[in-house]
Amino acid sequence: MWKIICACLRSKGEIVLPVASSGITALLLPRGRTANLRFGIPINVNEDFMCRGIEPNSQLAELLKRTKLIIRDEAPITHKHCFEALDRSFRDVVCCPNGKPSKLSFSGEVVFSSDFRQVLSVIPKVTRQDIVFTALNYSHTWNDCKVLRLTKNMRLRPGLSNVEELRDFADWILRVGDGKLGGPNEGEVTIGIPEDLLIKEASDPIAAIVDCIYPQIQKGSIHSSYFHERAILGPTNEIVDEVNEHILSLISGEERLYLSLNSIDKFDGN
Repeated sequence: MWKIICACLRSKGEIVLPVASSGITALLLPRGRTANLRFGIPINVNEDFMCRGIEPNSQLAELLKRTKLIIRDEAPITHKHCFEALDRSFRDVVCCPNGKPSKLSFSGEVVFSSDFRQVLSVIPKVTRQDIVFTALNYSHTWNDCKVLRLTKNMRLRPGLSNVEELRDFADWILRVGDGKLGGPNEGEVTIGIPEDLLIKEASDPIAAIVDCIYPQIQKGSIHSSYFHERAILGPTNEIVDEVNEHILSLISGEERLYLSLNSIDKFDGN
C-alpha cells in the first residue's frame, strides 16, 4: 500500500518521505530511511527534547515545507516522546500559508501505520503499565489523528490452493493478538500451539528448526528469493545469535561482516 501511495504522489511531482523505526523496515519502503536518521531524533528523549536535525532555514526544514506526506511505519514500537519532539520541531519550522504555526500536530502531513498488537517500546526496569503509557495513543498528538482500519487480508486472495489453511492461521494469530485465547487473563496465559506448527521430536532444537525452515541450505547455489520467502524469529538476541551461527556454519564460502549505518556514536569528548 505504501509503495502505491508513494508512486502515486511522486508521479505528480510531490515529495513523500517514508520512514520507519528499524533499518530493516526502512529498506522495504521506497527510498525509505529510519526516522532517527531522517529527522535527527535523539536516541534518548524526554518530554522537552526537539529534533536536532530540524532547524529553521536548514535544508531539512525547507524539504519539510515542500513535503506532501510523511509515512511513519512501525509507529506503536516508538516512544511517544519521539513523536512529540518531532511535532515541536515541525511547529517550529513549518507554517500555514498565512504564516502562523499549524494548529494540527505535524501540520497534518504525517500518516502513522502499524499494529498495536506488535511489541511496544522496550524500556528496561519498568512496569507493564509504564510501557503502555509510552505508546503513541497516550500522546497529546493522538488527539489530532484519524484512525483508519484495514479490514481485508490481501494474503487470502481467491484462487489460492491453500486459502482455507491460511485463513485459519490468520484467524488464530488475530485471536492471540487480541488476547482471546486461553480464557480471561491479565496479560499472562498459556496458549496451545496447533499441532501442524510444532516440531515434536528433536535432540537439537536449533538444528531441527533450521532443517525445517531451510531444508536446501547445504546444497549451495541457492537463489536469493529462497531467503526472502522464509525467516526464523527468536524471543531474545541470544537465541537469534545461536540460530545465525548455526546457519552460517552450514553455508560454504567466505564469511563477510557488514556494519549497520545506524549506530550510536561512542565519542567520549577527548
